[in-house]
Amino acid sequence: METIANVEPVVVCARVMQIFFGSFIYIYLIAKLVGPDNKLAWFRKRKKYTFFNRRGIFGEDINFGYPVCWQGVLVFLAIYGVVFGVGYWYIFVHAY
Repeated sequence: METIANVEPVVVCARVMQIFFGSFIYIYLIAKLVGPDNKLAWFRKRKKYTFFNRRGIFGEDINFGYPVCWQGVLVFLAIYGVVFGVGYWYIFVHAY
């Protein structure tokens, strides 16, 4: 097995970008599966919006906020667990 130190930086960057875009699609799908009503019940959003934390075209669709009940914590763990788990596996464990 080859260590990541011996891999071309362009290949590592390509995998990081793939994880980034795959994560965006995954979070968007989870947001659509959870639905807007459950998002409002399970998460709380930031109250103050400024120019620096304004969201883009898909920003409000994937903006969950912070979890306020156990269902929100489960969704949070499902999102971050899968994103970081698959990302770590794909970048560090999966052979180049």
